Amino acid sequence: MFRTMNEFGSRIAGRTADLAGAPLAIVLVAVFCAGWFLHAGAAGENTLTLILSVASITLTQMVLNGQRRSEQALHLKMDELVYAVEGARNAVAGIETKTADELAALRRTDALAADEIERRDD
Repeated sequence: MFRTMNEFGSRIAGRTADLAGAPLAIVLVAVFCAGWFLHAGAAGENTLTLILSVASITLTQMVLNGQRRSEQALHLKMDELVYAVEGARNAVAGIETKTADELAALRRTDALAADEIERRDD
């Protein structure tokens, strides 16, 4: 049940983020803000500021979640390519989850990288 709710929430968040980024939505928000200031005056300024602050934080989180899912999919595709290429080091697949020390241990020196390129060219 939790998984279903999570998938449903992800779909809603994705569609809301897409909708909020549309040029028409941005124009509508600008018109809404202008109308609010003309109608409510200075008294409604604090309320509008609160509404816009909460909306911007929420939309930012929605966009970041979408980017995170996209980044995870990209990493999975790159890992698949690393496993598929003969001669590639399988240790670099899933490297984004490694610690800084593990990354330093995996880093090739210039000489090793040049030797590897030379070997592949032959």
